[in-house]
Parts: sequence; C-alpha cells; structure tokens
Amino acid sequence: MKNKSIAVAYPTIPIIFVASVNEKRVPLHDTMGLAVTDLKEETRSETIVEAVAKEGIRFLLEGKRVAKKRERDIQMVAKEFMKAAGKEVGLKIQSKNYKIFSGSSDSGAAALVTTLDDFFETKFPKEKLAGLANRISESAIRSVYGGLNIYVVSKGKPYGVQLASEKDLRKIKIFAMGFDYETRVSAQEIFEICKASPYWKMRLERVPYWVREIKEGLKKRDWKRVFSNAEENCANAHYLIESGGKRCRKKEMMTAVIDVEEIRLSGLPVYWTAGGGNLINAITWEPYGERVLKELKKRGQNPIEYKVASGPKIIKSEY
Repeated sequence: MKNKSIAVAYPTIPIIFVASVNEKRVPLHDTMGLAVTDLKEETRSETIVEAVAKEGIRFLLEGKRVAKKRERDIQMVAKEFMKAAGKEVGLKIQSKNYKIFSGSSDSGAAALVTTLDDFFETKFPKEKLAGLANRISESAIRSVYGGLNIYVVSKGKPYGVQLASEKDLRKIKIFAMGFDYETRVSAQEIFEICKASPYWKMRLERVPYWVREIKEGLKKRDWKRVFSNAEENCANAHYLIESGGKRCRKKEMMTAVIDVEEIRLSGLPVYWTAGGGNLINAITWEPYGERVLKELKKRGQNPIEYKVASGPKIIKSEY
C-alpha cells in the first residue's frame, strides 16, 4: 500500500448516447463513448488519494462535499479496494476538474478507481475497474477505457472493449463549443424521460444497427460512416428528451448544431454530437480540420480544439 497516489482521466463525449440505466446505473442498451482532451491534455479530472490518521473515508470535489448518495457510492467503492488489499486505513480523497465544460462524473470516477488501484496496489483488471467506476457514474466506462469504446450489455454480463485507440484516431479533429447555462437537465431526468417516451422501443431496436455501422466504419477507416451514425444516434436521443418536455439543447446550442449541418451541406464532412448538458462537438477528420474550424469561426463560434484521449494515467505515487 502507498501513502499517496494521483491519477488523471479524460472526459468523454457520447457516440451512442446513454439514454437510460437500471437501478445499478448500468445502461439498458449498448453504448459507445469517445475520450477527449485539449491539445495540451489540460482538459482532465485529477484525483488524489492520501492515507490519514483519522478513520473513515472523506471525499471532496473542488474542496466541497458531494451529495450524500454520491458520497456513499464513492465510499463503498473505496471499501472494495480496502477489502481486496486487506488494509483498513483512513483516506482523504480529493478530486478536481480542469478546463472541463460540464459533465465530468465519467472522468472523475475513472480517475478515482485508477488512483485507488494504484494506492492499494490491487492491480485490478480494466474490466473490474470499469465496473467499479460505473457504480459512481453510468458513463465512467468510456473514460476508463479511453479512445473510442463500447459498453456491451446486450450479451449477458456487461463488459467494455476499446474499439480504437487514441493513436488509431489521431486524424480525428474535434471542435468543442461550450455554452454557459446556469441550469441543465439532470442525468436522472434524461433517463426517466427517455424510458417513458413512446419512441423508446424504436430507439432500442435501432441501437444494434448503429453499433454495427460504427464498427464497420472503424474497420474501414470510413469516418463518415462512423460519425454520421453517431450524430443520428445523438439526435434521436435528444428528440426523445425534447419531445418529452425538456429542452437540453438550448438556443445557442441549436445554433451550433445548425452551423455544423450547414457547413456539411456546403461540402465539408463534419458531424455533431451533444454532451455534458451544455456542449456541442463538431467532429471532422484530416485534411478538413482547418477548413471546418475556419467556417465555425466565420459563423461566430469560438471552439476549443480537442483530440482523442487515452485512458487514465498515474502521475504520482509515494510510499
């Protein structure tokens, strides 16, 4: 066991949107995600785990306590590592987010389990870490695996797989447009609205098609096939939400969506996804990146350039 460990993990954007989960926070259909960060890898979540003399497990996010349910989930996950290591110690866990627009629970949970695994030297396999992280955030698996990945729930026991690494996707260009909204629709509201929609069954029947198309597109490096299906999936999810009475994509976000679609109609291959409650991502690939960026700026957008990110990394360990 160590005295201190620090890990970083990167936030994710949806490729197949998590539209609802069960009571254990497991999605009700297969999902896909893409880990991203800015070009300097400063967009990240960072978690510090330290041994302390005082008993118990204390968790702070940006220096503050979190909601009681989230706190209990984190404490229970930490106890899993303690049990596996055979060590009962007091823990101080601190989590911070850097340059993340919104919706950082995925990277926060991934950084947490990665740090605990290093701290307790448990050497859990990635699938075990992903399962533990998903008990904190229903999309954490995306950040645990990094790159473009899938969480499969349609074949019995859930499992995750990385379909393409950050190196495989180095030609992908992502331009993130964040908007400053005071409120956002909570994940729980989204799950309940989607599941109650009269179109929910139609979405479930469509998911295997999206999965197949995206996988085939990856094999052939057919980026249009990959990201046109990602856009269709995301648009479908937002239709369910918005037809259910909640508008996630507010005015400025809808303008960004229209900008992306109009740029595509002009002849440049670019697609959008939405995530985090206030974020629209324009996704293209080389050699079109600079031209797409120029067009977005011409339309008044001020995007931050992202790249595909790896899984979590340990940046410091102390005995």
